[in-house]
Amino acid sequence: MKKSIGKTIVSAICALPVLFGTACADEPTLLGYTSFAYFNTQATWAFLSEEEEASQANVDLWGSICERLSQIEESLSTGNEESSISRFNAANAGDKVEIDFTAYTVLSEAKRIYEKTDGAYNPAVGLLVDLWGFTPRFTDPFSDAPDMPYDRDNYTTTLPAQDYIDNFRALSDFSSVLLEEEGGKYYATKPSSAVWERTDEEGNVVETYTMQVNLGGIGKGYAVDEVHAIMREAGQQYGYFNLGGSSISVLQNYFSEENEKGLRPQSVGMNNPRKDVFSAPTYASVLVADSCLSTSGDNELYYPFGEQRFCHIINPHTGYPVNGDPQNPTGSGIITASVSGLSASEGDATTTALMVMGKEGALAYIEEYLSDKGVTFVYYDGVEKTYTVYTNLSENILTLNVEGMARVQI
Repeated sequence: MKKSIGKTIVSAICALPVLFGTACADEPTLLGYTSFAYFNTQATWAFLSEEEEASQANVDLWGSICERLSQIEESLSTGNEESSISRFNAANAGDKVEIDFTAYTVLSEAKRIYEKTDGAYNPAVGLLVDLWGFTPRFTDPFSDAPDMPYDRDNYTTTLPAQDYIDNFRALSDFSSVLLEEEGGKYYATKPSSAVWERTDEEGNVVETYTMQVNLGGIGKGYAVDEVHAIMREAGQQYGYFNLGGSSISVLQNYFSEENEKGLRPQSVGMNNPRKDVFSAPTYASVLVADSCLSTSGDNELYYPFGEQRFCHIINPHTGYPVNGDPQNPTGSGIITASVSGLSASEGDATTTALMVMGKEGALAYIEEYLSDKGVTFVYYDGVEKTYTVYTNLSENILTLNVEGMARVQI
């Protein structure tokens, strides 16, 4: 039954040259490669070429990009039992686990953002992500992972037992994870208190759980940052790298005019989070140049539950999917958030945190920390059935593509 929920993602290995655009005969052409081999999503690199076919240098650069993506996934994937993160998750409470540099770097950045957002971004909700049905054993059709005691026959009509929600939430104190570097090696220590032994009526331990970390969002962002560095080191000025649509490194657009900063921006469509309400594939378009654009939304992985939509973003303060707790039966809240001007790793974690914070918390955070960045979010009022776009971007930078959404300048 577990495979009936979530969004099925089929992984396949391919690296095919794709023509992304056209140009006049005397102008360069935008070419690209795409692959579904990493992070269970689509990776696309688009680049400017003087020829109609990719040069050997382009082929070699794509090979370097793919090699780095593979290394990052091998380090951070919870679907790979040998990854640093999987070994940390498999450790007992109190264990000190040797991890690789990639995992150490991403965990360190995750801790920084966890503290900056007062825990709104929290990667230690791995057990809750699984409890609600959004780990690879649900989303990967080839997964042979076993069922768990807390699995439900019908996720769209039945809530998990409250003791699982409460105790899994109690195991998510990410501030207690200790990260260390010793003699050129890297270690993560799982908190000794991060263990729950579930007992039966006679007091016998029947299940044991410890903290589980899931670096899905920030891990993809880190991968985009690494690819951005590879492109820059190779002298790339034009094009982009897109990983799953939620994390994009945008260079410049050779075919556009320069803006006041002397850059040639690209117009990037922002995915429509409610295609059953608004028919357009994107709800807005934003001009971006030499920046990373990160987006989180409840339209990536989700299933309906009554009037609510349960998605893969978990509110660490409640233990429920964001906008999905019983005190919010109408599902009101931020349904998608985007930010440009941060690194992709910080951007991905920040947009997740904004959705957890809710409208008022997000507005306060934007004012304090993101006033010089480009921020946009869509707020859904489940009582009034209205959608409002909040943004600090001007109308000549952000253009709405649908009718029926109000706009509020922040």
